[in-house]
Amino acid sequence: MKEYFLKNRKENIIGNSFKEGKNITGIIFNPVDYVLDGIKFINTEKIENIKVETNNFKDKVMTEKFQMYFEELPKKIFKDSKISNFEELFIIIQSLDLLCELSLSEEDVVYIGKIIGVYEDSIDIDFFDTECKLMDQAYVEYEDITTVTLFSDYLNSLSEVMKKIKTS
Repeated sequence: MKEYFLKNRKENIIGNSFKEGKNITGIIFNPVDYVLDGIKFINTEKIENIKVETNNFKDKVMTEKFQMYFEELPKKIFKDSKISNFEELFIIIQSLDLLCELSLSEEDVVYIGKIIGVYEDSIDIDFFDTECKLMDQAYVEYEDITTVTLFSDYLNSLSEVMKKIKTS
């Protein structure tokens, strides 16, 4: 397990890394105890420090959980792909039509959205409110992104609600 200290953030992110690159670091997010809650891609430039946590019992339990986590096909795509930057990441997110959560410069503000355009240095995204209604369309530069979250319990719940809204 690793604890990621991010620039200009009070809260740290704990998880197990499955991708470490010059531009982005992919982790399975472990917010508390033995709970896994999605995949986070961290803008590597925003990482200030990394602390490796060791707890033999927890490491044994979590190693098993991490291996099982990627058994679902959409998640496996992110583990197996050669993602090395945000452009490649967002192309996959858009092609799978996934909801994602972006945290930008403000610590307490996150945006939920669907990618509608991917460019070399930015994305166009539809942002949704907590009731799955289109709130805004935005242009976001990669350098402004701190983290991108996928497959969290919250995002999975919103995705299911959005599917039901579309069919009704």
